[in-house]
Amino acid sequence: MTSADGPGAEERAELARLRAEISALRADVRTGHQGRWGRRGRWLGACALLLLAAVLGGVSLLAGYVRGQVLDTDTYVETVTPVLAEPAVQDAVARRLTDEIMRRADVAGLARTVADRLVDEGVPPAVTTLVDPVVAGLNSFLYDRIRPLLATEQAQAVWQQVNTLAHQAVVTVLTGREGTYLTSAGDSVTLNLGAVLSFVKQKLVEQGLTFVARIPDVSIPFTVVQSDALPDLRTYTRVLDVAATWLPWVVLALALGGVLAAPNRRRGIITGAVMLGVVAALLLFAIAVARAYYQDNLPADVSEPAALAVFDAFLRFLVAALQAVLVALGLIVVIGLLWGPSPPAVFARRWADRGLDALGAQLARTGRWAVAAGRAIGPARRVIYVLVCLLAVVGYVAVARPSMATVWWLLAGVALVALVVEVFARAATVPPPVRKAEPGVVAG
Repeated sequence: MTSADGPGAEERAELARLRAEISALRADVRTGHQGRWGRRGRWLGACALLLLAAVLGGVSLLAGYVRGQVLDTDTYVETVTPVLAEPAVQDAVARRLTDEIMRRADVAGLARTVADRLVDEGVPPAVTTLVDPVVAGLNSFLYDRIRPLLATEQAQAVWQQVNTLAHQAVVTVLTGREGTYLTSAGDSVTLNLGAVLSFVKQKLVEQGLTFVARIPDVSIPFTVVQSDALPDLRTYTRVLDVAATWLPWVVLALALGGVLAAPNRRRGIITGAVMLGVVAALLLFAIAVARAYYQDNLPADVSEPAALAVFDAFLRFLVAALQAVLVALGLIVVIGLLWGPSPPAVFARRWADRGLDALGAQLARTGRWAVAAGRAIGPARRVIYVLVCLLAVVGYVAVARPSMATVWWLLAGVALVALVVEVFARAATVPPPVRKAEPGVVAG
């Protein structure tokens, strides 16, 4: 009731309560706005960390390729040894060796000298017109003899030995110095085929072509790579070599920080995987573009099939590593989506839960030890999953040459550990069997 002087005590109390509610609602609205802005800020920071991790991850892959697959002796030999088995390379080397033998032996000069002597002795001058066909026929004959020799195991052994001794030449390519068998200067890389010539010369002499023995052991430059990008490549290689040691771990720390900073960890993992996948795909695209550019700008005197075979051989491990990264990241994205709230993911998890519950029930029947182990493992299973995934990532980073097989083996290991942990955890949730009362005993 209200008096003439103003509102009574009850009205004043009600008014104070309404004012308090209005203040609380305003505070809630203000807090909600701040919460939304805080969430957006966390997503912005997480995306920045994940993007930086993705970009540096691509650089890390290049750095690992330079150090672990180019500057390592065993890997280098493994890379270049199959090059001679390529038919295009065998054709180019055979033609180069044939031309060298014909020039060193001066076959054309000898043929002209013989023709001139025959003319002096009364043979018709037309005999000189046979010089060029005879030289061309001998050239073709030598090529037909040399080409099969390059496909033999002995030639492969010589090629491997040369490249093993020439490992320092890889550093030569990247620093611009001159090595024993390989020289890198300016925009070209030149291989010395002298050792291969010695092997071919010996085999031709054994086949009766004794005139080849007159050719001395000489240095034969054979251009295997020629590109205007080589000077820049040397600079980039030095930087990548320095970064190869610490960069992978920086990438791992940035990615982990981005996931932890994200308000939704699952979406953070998916976002990071997609970003790194885009970088890996761009690197594969860049390699394809570089190959096309390299092919279009080869000099006229360089065999295009042989040059492309060498290009592909040197980059095959890097391409395989990038493809393996894409497969691994694709699997991470799929797993992340299956862990979400979408109807297909819920449906898939429902069926997976049924299967895991059945396996847990079977395990629980083996004895109390399984139930006790499940009770110990169950509370810590999320921590176990995180640790196993981190170990898998660290293992992938530590592998010198990750491949598809590396991805599948790591995935199989993570899946096996997760399956064992989950089955044991579910064994602990199986209700104990109901004991039947013995005859004559009243339950109570």
